[in-house]
Amino acid sequence: MRFIAPVILTLTVFLFACSSAPKYPVEPSGILNTARETIARDRSLLFGESYSGTREIKVRFATNRDQESARPIAPPTFGEAIITVPESHQVGTISSAFIRGETRTYTFDELKTGLLSSREWGTLLFVHGFNVDFNEALFRSAQIAYDLKFQGSILLLSWPAGKSGGFFEKNLINKTYESNQRNAQQSIDSFESIFQELSLLPIPFQMIVHSMGHQVAIPAMLKLSSRLEHGFLQELVLNAPDYDPEEFGTNIASLSKLVKRITVYCSQKDNALLASKAFHGKKRLGACARHDGVDVVNVSEVDDPGLTGLGHGYYSSRPILTDLAQVFLGVEAEKRLFIRKSGNSESEHYFLRR
Repeated sequence: MRFIAPVILTLTVFLFACSSAPKYPVEPSGILNTARETIARDRSLLFGESYSGTREIKVRFATNRDQESARPIAPPTFGEAIITVPESHQVGTISSAFIRGETRTYTFDELKTGLLSSREWGTLLFVHGFNVDFNEALFRSAQIAYDLKFQGSILLLSWPAGKSGGFFEKNLINKTYESNQRNAQQSIDSFESIFQELSLLPIPFQMIVHSMGHQVAIPAMLKLSSRLEHGFLQELVLNAPDYDPEEFGTNIASLSKLVKRITVYCSQKDNALLASKAFHGKKRLGACARHDGVDVVNVSEVDDPGLTGLGHGYYSSRPILTDLAQVFLGVEAEKRLFIRKSGNSESEHYFLRR
């Protein structure tokens, strides 16, 4: 009997130890655990809609172009189109499987009311580039929204950027370029008025601009900056900008009045910008030109035009979209995935790694 008490005590201690031991796997502690809890709590805010299957995307638009041609019109028109993006589409691409459904026009006030309905998510503005017809611009807007799983509204800002005329002109790239550039210059006032109205809305805006679209968007923003007392863009993303780098550098301070952060994606393999350089007689911003106060990211390592490609459409590709998702979350450039510093290069601040 004298051995029973110690045995009972030993069993009691053992059973208590087993019952109080942590279950496997052990939850992380400290900073990691706090981060996991925060992400779990806020996941529904960041990814409310999964975009995991075929989806109809409402693309709102504001445009000073005739929708069937490259002809400028005044005043601008506003509306929305339902674009069906198939679940099978490859990231970064558009195809004949994209379907343009119901399209309707409405007033600018109706457009603003629609944007306000998703104000908490914000609105993504997209300005396309050279030689893009209206239908392609709608499809590209939907593709970017789908691949980014963007939770807010998408607003296409379209200008007259199509081919300029008949069969022979379609085969003369310089003539089309001249026509597009003239239309871009004539679109600046319309875009300024649109930006002015959007700046009055209590909505967080992000804006993506591509190629020659910079010759519309940047001058319009500069005109607005001279009389606007507050910013209206969280992020301004300049993709392959067909724009004078010296003029851009001179006006960074003015642009920064309207924008919290400016990111430039550039490539020295961009054949379209090499052609633009020959046309203008000088280098373009999208061929990489470093400026303080701007995050200049060289994507040459992931942009491979091959033997026949232009290397000009990387803005909608998987590597850029991966980085863009982090940009829109406010992550600093050096802390984003696949970014490395460029050292003392005169062309860029960062490289996007392969």
